[in-house]
Amino acid sequence: MPLKKSLIKIIKILGIGLTVIYPFVVFFALKRHVAVRFLALFLLAAAGISFVRNKNIWIFICVLLFGLGLIIFNDNVFLKLYPVLMNISVCLMFALSLRGVPLIEKFATKMGYKLGATDKQYARRATYAWAIFMFCLAVVSCVTIFLSDEIWVLFNGLISYILIAMMIGVVFIIHKRPIGCLRK
Repeated sequence: MPLKKSLIKIIKILGIGLTVIYPFVVFFALKRHVAVRFLALFLLAAAGISFVRNKNIWIFICVLLFGLGLIIFNDNVFLKLYPVLMNISVCLMFALSLRGVPLIEKFATKMGYKLGATDKQYARRATYAWAIFMFCLAVVSCVTIFLSDEIWVLFNGLISYILIAMMIGVVFIIHKRPIGCLRK
């Protein structure tokens, strides 16, 4: 069993790494005129690793179909659509969870927190805020597709990650205390 846990940990780290470097891989590939179909293989590998890491079948199917579309259509624009699709996918995960148990509440519960009514209300509002935030990121990512490659990689490879980190900070500052202060 320790080998399996180590392998899963390596896959998780590799998945995060591939996600972070994707915009840079695309940027350098476009500058060097690397075939789009070759980059689709990179994306399909990232999809497989992402599925092992997250077990989210919808994101896996989305990335898989996207990678296959790249192979079929062989167009550079499709490479730049990946961050848009990922932001929309995450937006939908947050938004659709509002029909039932909000995603933030699920995260807190999985971490072993016991949530009171106030925490549950906050989790719902935070989930709503994340859905809006991810939608806005998707819109800006979409706009950058039509700008220079440098602007596209700057936003999708750096600025978007800074904005996500800032959003995490804002969510914690607004709540002013850890969600679910009482553990099980």
